Amino acid sequence: MQRTIDYYNENAQIFADGTADVDFAQIQDQFLELLPKKAYILDFGCGSGRDTKYFLERGFQVEAIDGSEKICKLASEYTGIYVRKMLFHKLDEIEKYDGIWACASQWNVG
Repeated sequence: MQRTIDYYNENAQIFADGTADVDFAQIQDQFLELLPKKAYILDFGCGSGRDTKYFLERGFQVEAIDGSEKICKLASEYTGIYVRKMLFHKLDEIEKYDGIWACASQWNVG
């Protein structure tokens, strides 16, 4: 897990630049159709913040989290919201969100 975080910290700008403009609208919209209007979404492993920004622009409430400190900083700048640094296994909220978006995220606690 630490190797992955180190990779993202070392390559944060390259990663963010390469993913921020990828068109995911069809998949994002399929997800949003399952939620009530103004739903509260957790973007878990938000990366560049592309999806967070998309959801915010459509009127949803979004909390964004990533494991890389440098990715969090770039995503905060890109989305205009605070992006919290957290690893997947540290999440302990229950029934807080209407939907959890974890696109292309790896869950590895072992």
